[in-house]
Amino acid sequence: MSLEISNCADIEPILLCEAMNMAFSDYVVPLHLSVEKFTDFQKQRGFSSRHSFIARTNDEIAAFWFSSAPNPDLGGGTYTLSVGTQPQYRRKGLFAQLLKVVSGQLAAEGASGMQLEVISTNDKAVAAYENAGFQTGRRLRVCKFSTAGIEVSSAGWDLRPIEITALPSEETAFFDWQPTPQNSKKALSALAGKSKAISARANGEVLGWVAFYRDGSVAQLVVRKDQRRKGVGGALLAAAAEAVDNEQLVFVNVDRSDMATNALLDRAGAEDLLEQLEMRLTF
Repeated sequence: MSLEISNCADIEPILLCEAMNMAFSDYVVPLHLSVEKFTDFQKQRGFSSRHSFIARTNDEIAAFWFSSAPNPDLGGGTYTLSVGTQPQYRRKGLFAQLLKVVSGQLAAEGASGMQLEVISTNDKAVAAYENAGFQTGRRLRVCKFSTAGIEVSSAGWDLRPIEITALPSEETAFFDWQPTPQNSKKALSALAGKSKAISARANGEVLGWVAFYRDGSVAQLVVRKDQRRKGVGGALLAAAAEAVDNEQLVFVNVDRSDMATNALLDRAGAEDLLEQLEMRLTF
């Protein structure tokens, strides 16, 4: 099999979108991204065409490894957006060949490593990453619930929209754990117009916020540490439910160790969809 590996600098988004849809065409829920959705995906997750690579054979994209550039927010590491191979080209070593090229390029530029998420029940993918040297870190919950089922009083809190750029820059008073890259402030800002945030205030102070995308995907639900267990989180959850057009909210990548947030979601009737593993490879 004649094979050519190159970065994505000169590849049109429509071709990359088609390759991604084909790679996930035989999943339980096949992927059907439009080009618009794919470009949103690229912006949100920090796609870098120079650090992303494809394996091409027979004039088609057989496999891909989409990556961000080295990111100071990740300690100089990079984020792998997606890795995939078309069904007919699997078990031909393309994963290992792409990883060698991608990691070599990133290491040469001083990146400290790579991180990604993989569905915990995808045994073959988890094993492939483990065999390549990736180690499992956090376990991340993905769940959904109907907006109609959320009945929380917002009385006592001043709930109002807030610009993503106006969210508190000092985060230690709010966060116990950092959102995954696609839920970061940078990601939310990259999709300005398709993302929104609502803050809860008292006496002019921000006590917490919920940030979400237009489609109902919630990126952040944060309450200041000294204001927890007072109903702020529930009020923000209710505000998000009222603000989205969708009939459900979806929380992607909630750290399993966050007992308070997970308990709040459970009380709201959250239905688990899947669990992801955050995995890292250090150079």
